[in-house]
Amino acid sequence: MTTAQRLLVAALASTLCAGCAYHLGPASTMNVHSIAVPNFRNKTFEPRVTVQITDAVIRRIQNDGAIRVVSEDSADATLTGEITTWTREPLLFRSDNVLVAKEYMLLIYAHVLLTDNRTGKHLIDTTCVGRTQYFWSNDMTQAEQQAFPLAADDLARRICDRIVDAW
Repeated sequence: MTTAQRLLVAALASTLCAGCAYHLGPASTMNVHSIAVPNFRNKTFEPRVTVQITDAVIRRIQNDGAIRVVSEDSADATLTGEITTWTREPLLFRSDNVLVAKEYMLLIYAHVLLTDNRTGKHLIDTTCVGRTQYFWSNDMTQAEQQAFPLAADDLARRICDRIVDAW
C-alpha cells in the first residue's frame, strides 16, 4: 500500500469516526434531577405488596444513579403508582393430568404517573407489568409469597427503565 493510499484510508476513517458522537451519562431531554416516590396505592387484596414494590422501585432508581430519590417537597418530579391487579396464569401442565398446572406465571400490573412538580405536567403516564415464573408446590400460598418479591423486582425494573428511557 502506498503512502497516498494510507493517507486516504486514514482520512476516510477519521471522517467516518467523527460522525460517531458518543455521549456518557444520561441524555436527558427533561430537566429532572431528583424524584420522590411515595408509597404505591394498592387496589388488590394482596397485603404488603405496596411496600415490596415501592421499596423495589426506590432501590432500582438509586442503583441506576441517574436520578436522586428525595422527599416530595424538594423533588423535581413525583412518581406515583397504583397496583391495579395481579394474576396467576398456568404455563405448564402435568403430563398425567392436563387439568393440573405445575408451573405458573405471576403478573403484577401497576399504573405509574411521573409528574413534574414545577409545571404539573405528566411526564410519564403508563401501565407496567412485572412477572415471574414459579412451580406449583404442596403449599400454593407459600409458593406465591416467594414469587411476589421476584415479580415486584421485575415490575420495579420495568418502571425504572421507563423513567430512565424518558431521559
